[in-house]
Amino acid sequence: MTAAGPPPGPRPEPPEPPPEQAVAVLDERLISAVRRGDGREAVKLINVGADPSARDDKSGLTVLMIAAGQGGGGLTRALLAAGADVHTGDARAGATALHKAVQGGSLEVVRMLVEAGAFIDAVAPTTGHTPLMDALWFKAPGIVRYLLQQGANLNVSTHYGFTLKEHFDYELRVNRLGRERLEESERLLRRRERHDADQVRKQRLMAAVVAGDLAGVAKALAAEADVDARAPILGGFNDGHTPLLVACRDGHTEIVRELLGAGADVNAVEPTFGAVPLHKAVYNGHADITRMLVAVPEADLDYQGATNGYSALHDSLWHGYAECARVLIDAGARLDLRGHDGKTPADIAADTFGAHDEMVVLLRSRTH
Repeated sequence: MTAAGPPPGPRPEPPEPPPEQAVAVLDERLISAVRRGDGREAVKLINVGADPSARDDKSGLTVLMIAAGQGGGGLTRALLAAGADVHTGDARAGATALHKAVQGGSLEVVRMLVEAGAFIDAVAPTTGHTPLMDALWFKAPGIVRYLLQQGANLNVSTHYGFTLKEHFDYELRVNRLGRERLEESERLLRRRERHDADQVRKQRLMAAVVAGDLAGVAKALAAEADVDARAPILGGFNDGHTPLLVACRDGHTEIVRELLGAGADVNAVEPTFGAVPLHKAVYNGHADITRMLVAVPEADLDYQGATNGYSALHDSLWHGYAECARVLIDAGARLDLRGHDGKTPADIAADTFGAHDEMVVLLRSRTH
């Protein structure tokens, strides 16, 4: 027999976080390391407490923006792995790390940021530029191609009054060198425009839904149209919507019935407001459609939209549609969810109907 070893001792306490002054010093050293492109030193500093989202006070740039702008793939990857904020804007112009990566010209870094969740169409609050506008501006056709493939919006405008097309036409006029790269980008833009137009032509189901044409919807479904095909991003009201989202929003009750019968995704999320079909129905007061949707076993009654954190119940009360609200309450929608303003459905109801309305009394009685 082997002798038993000594019992394990107590686990060591985790190290104390460095004091605030020490963190500030670490952050300064991290900014310096990233500017030098010293990935090994940057990782070392992060591991001992430097903030991967540290910001350089002078330039207003975060370390992720600095790394992305300098095309540092390894550094960008390390900062993202450490939790660097991919969404924040720089303190002077409001541009994101994705804008800076486009300026730096590294497709690898651009791809990394997009895969980490960066918004393709993030708008700098000063210029109004999106990353695609900057890719055209900095003559980076490879990045233009990638952003277009990812669905970048063409129907956008700068804050100085140019549409994307006017912005690009201006670049064509004023640039004497690098014109061949601009012309390559122009071909890519035209190709994307043709692709979008082709997608619109092919979406007969969506066209029938928009027209409120029940027979056309049935015909398209019989021809095996994709019931969840999304509209292309054109800068319009239906961008990224499925036919069910549009039908619920526009009040096409029988079309909704037809689409649900064909297996349409009852929880499809559209990319503009981050809403699901239930949001669309209740926002516009379509109680019959609301009843249809809550009857689908898979329906998520409590999905909270990305824009304001409101559930469908919040939305129904916000717009004063008590009948839709009652449908949701009877179906078991949660009453305790809070929007980004901290408000519950009862709070919204009090704002809309008054503190003593029967709907407010009902909601308060069920949440206490």
